[in-house]
Amino acid sequence: MRSSFSVKKRSKTVKARYKYRIYPNHIQIKKLSQLFGCCRYVWNKSLEHCNQLYADGQKKPSYVDLTKQFITKCQERITLVKGSCIYSIAAVS
Repeated sequence: MRSSFSVKKRSKTVKARYKYRIYPNHIQIKKLSQLFGCCRYVWNKSLEHCNQLYADGQKKPSYVDLTKQFITKCQERITLVKGSCIYSIAAVS
């Protein structure tokens, strides 16, 4: 683990940085992959939506609106993927 820490007094900022290495097991790797996939999906869809609004000359939606819209879609997508995996496993059995 590497870390650096600097403190400056009297209305100046405090900067701290830590670097960790993790060794996830197979289940954690699967969960992390799913998490990063969802983050990528939400980011790309939000960016696409904002770019379309910009091209149409409309105002950019707030963070809360984007979160409500795209996090919900991501959760639905996860449910569909989990459901399709269960059905495909049942079909193979």
